[in-house]
Amino acid sequence: MDNGFQFLDIILLAAVAGFIFLRLRSVLGRRMGHEQSPREEKPRRPAEGHKADFGDKPSEDNVVLLGDKTRTTEPSSFSDASLMRTLNDIQRHDKSFNHRTFVEGAQAAYEAIVVAFARGDRDTLKVLLSETVFENFENSITQREDRNETMSTDIVAVHSAEITDATLEGKEAEITVQFEAEMISMTKDEEGVVVAGDPQPHKVNELWTFARNLRSSNPNWLLITTRRAD
Repeated sequence: MDNGFQFLDIILLAAVAGFIFLRLRSVLGRRMGHEQSPREEKPRRPAEGHKADFGDKPSEDNVVLLGDKTRTTEPSSFSDASLMRTLNDIQRHDKSFNHRTFVEGAQAAYEAIVVAFARGDRDTLKVLLSETVFENFENSITQREDRNETMSTDIVAVHSAEITDATLEGKEAEITVQFEAEMISMTKDEEGVVVAGDPQPHKVNELWTFARNLRSSNPNWLLITTRRAD
C-alpha cells in the first residue's frame, strides 16, 4: 500500500517538474543548459530573513505552489531611453527576444531557484545558474547538509518584477531584474530548533542579473549575480 502511494507521489512530482521545465523553456529559453559562467555574487546565508541569502532555501513540494502564488507584477514602461535602446539592440540580435516575456520568465526562474535552493535541488539549479553561481549555491547546500539543517521557504507573493538595467557588449547580453517579494523562510537544526529566519513573512528587495551569449545556439538566460537592492 505504501509503495503504491510512493509511486503516485513520484508521478505527481514528475508531472510538476515537467510543467516547470516547459514553462521556463518557453520564456527564458528553449533548451536548459549551463554554457557560460560569468561573474557572480557569493550567496548569503538566509538567517536575516533574506531570500537570496541562499544559505538555506526551502523546497519540498513547494514547487507545486509556484503557479498558485499571488502575482501582482506589471510590465515596466521603460521610461529610461538608454535602457530601452539596449533592449531593442538585444532584440535586433535575437529576434525571439521580448522584454515583457523575458520578465515573466525571469520571475518564474526566481521562484524556481528560491525553492530549489531551499530543498537542495541541485539538478534544477544546475540548469538555471551559471557555472560559478551554481558552485557557490552547491557549496552552501552541502554545508547546510553537513550541519544536518533543513530549510523551508514559502513565497507569499512577488509584488513586482522590473528590468532595471541591461548591457550588450558584442554579443554578450546581461539583463538585471529587480524583484520585490514577500516570503517566509526558516532554517532548523536536526532537533527542529529554528536557527535562522522565523515564521513571519518578510519583504525581500533584490537585483538578479541574467546573461546570455547571443551567438550561442542555446537560447537560455542564466543567473550570474544576485544582490540586495539599495
